[in-house]
Amino acid sequence: MKSLCQLLIVATFSLIGSFVSAQDANNTPVAELVSPMYRTRIDVPAIPGYVTLKCDFHMHTVFSDGVVWPQSRVQEAWMDGLDVIAITDHIRKDPSKEVLPGDNNQSYAFARNRSQELDIMVIKAGEISKKMPPGHFNALFVQDVDSLNQEDPMAALAAAARQGAFIQWNHPGWKSQQPDTTRWWPEHQKIYERGWMHGIEVFNFAEWYPIALDWCLEKNLAVMCNSDLHGTTRLHYDLEKWPRPMTLVFSRDRSETAIKEALSAGRTVAWFGSHLAGKKEHLTALFQAAIRIMPAHYMDEKGNRFHHVINTCDLPWKIKEKSAAFKGEVWLPRAGSAVIKVNPAVEKMTLTVSNAHTSGKDVLQVLWPW
Repeated sequence: MKSLCQLLIVATFSLIGSFVSAQDANNTPVAELVSPMYRTRIDVPAIPGYVTLKCDFHMHTVFSDGVVWPQSRVQEAWMDGLDVIAITDHIRKDPSKEVLPGDNNQSYAFARNRSQELDIMVIKAGEISKKMPPGHFNALFVQDVDSLNQEDPMAALAAAARQGAFIQWNHPGWKSQQPDTTRWWPEHQKIYERGWMHGIEVFNFAEWYPIALDWCLEKNLAVMCNSDLHGTTRLHYDLEKWPRPMTLVFSRDRSETAIKEALSAGRTVAWFGSHLAGKKEHLTALFQAAIRIMPAHYMDEKGNRFHHVINTCDLPWKIKEKSAAFKGEVWLPRAGSAVIKVNPAVEKMTLTVSNAHTSGKDVLQVLWPW
């Protein structure tokens, strides 16, 4: 009898095993079709006294006129190698607000948990979206986005200022609002004089505004560069070629307080495609931290010296020498290197970095050795 029971048990488990095997055979995952979730590492050097944070302070979700949820914004930013983002949904009556419940703080509330899981910071923010003048402004580091929902743009900016917000003027050259010229209006002067403007986007989505860089330099405002995404990054940008546009922030540490202090102090550089833009001191510090010109490894019969020039980071650089110590323009892509031939009489070189903009018309010049 015992043997019969044992036989029945073995037979039962065999049938179950056969059934499971049959199920597995008819439901086989094809793993290579599934996109793995991984973070792209973007190596940008620190500069003396500060860490460099990769940030995007302008993007939208389904809670205004974007097409993705806040959690997806967080996840794609993490995958794209960013450290800090601000979800800046429009503070206005978009069609989505008739369908989705909640107030203008909802996108931040949805994003926060996912951001903590992935260790990426989300700044609470919103976009004050008005006709030109004065146009659109992002208010960062606010406590209550709903309080910015004011018909009068000056009242909305005042509400942001009362919360200690960092306020940036968005896309000043956007043709939907300034079709003929990128202009600084009297309203902008009034906003600036009241202390309600702390930064300006010199780049937005796929547009570069050289005159906005000049305004930042003249008025000591933070140089800002943001995606203004409404769709997904992969829908709008070729991430195989370049990282998404970002603001590099030179912060004392990775805390929200330190990031706000860095922005308020104007310690930023814009990075968009093959271009960088910012204050000379910040671009110089970045370049010197990134580039290594090695001792000469060879000298020919005429005394010409040959040096390796090494880019130690993912920022791109285009350099040439002002007095023609070496010929042509040297292109140093991400982690790239080149060899330059330096004339015998040259002991110092003034390097022109043609893709690093120190004003709307000027580019960075750095003396070597530094």
